Amino acid sequence: MIDIEAKLDELEEVGFLHIEGAMTPEETEKTRQRINFAREQGWEEGLNAVGNMWFDSLLDREPQHYAAFVGHSSVRPYLEGMMGKQCQLRSFRAHINPGKYLQEWHMDFYGYWNEQREIAKYRYAVQPIAMNTSFYFQDNAPGEGFLRFVKDGHKSEPKHLSPLDHPKFEEWCYAQEHLTIYPKAGDAVVFLSHIPHQGGKERDDMERSNLVCHYQLTPMHDRSWFVSRPRGYEGTFPFSQG
Repeated sequence: MIDIEAKLDELEEVGFLHIEGAMTPEETEKTRQRINFAREQGWEEGLNAVGNMWFDSLLDREPQHYAAFVGHSSVRPYLEGMMGKQCQLRSFRAHINPGKYLQEWHMDFYGYWNEQREIAKYRYAVQPIAMNTSFYFQDNAPGEGFLRFVKDGHKSEPKHLSPLDHPKFEEWCYAQEHLTIYPKAGDAVVFLSHIPHQGGKERDDMERSNLVCHYQLTPMHDRSWFVSRPRGYEGTFPFSQG
């Protein structure tokens, strides 16, 4: 039996959890095929300069294939244990990295530290928090693909967070100590959205895709500085029933 409280302590201390075997082999392969199908249909929103192709509409287009990833059983104990019924799905996004790929160092919730300063002005305002669950459909291994974090990067504010200073932010991230993991097909990673992180491929011909759900602890206002836009309100609280 997994000691959930110990895992929640680890998530809070380290900033992330690597969950091996989060999906069944059948679920992994089926979803890999559906994401590739989405590419064949031209459903992507774009392909950016670092080699990341993204899809924002798959939950709406094919809920029969993707709805189970919202509050997925493998990550539910950690999301629910941290945020309870206030856990809200913020966005649902799939990625394919079709060629050379080295993600820029970034945070999903850039505004975390700004919001922390802001709430000090008000009597009842609370700190917004966000979490990421990423599901992997191919093996990432040394020499092939990876996900890395700035060690303890969630515990203090990084330098150079202004958008105009992003090159300096990346330099700062590269200069820090890192924790690197290699998620395999079927694994998931849960992490706090304000920890700096970077994914990448070391073998350009490697097939690599993943599925990302961002969650936020409500309330979070729409102008919070985040990498994704919120889906809205109705139907986005996976743990509010039962």
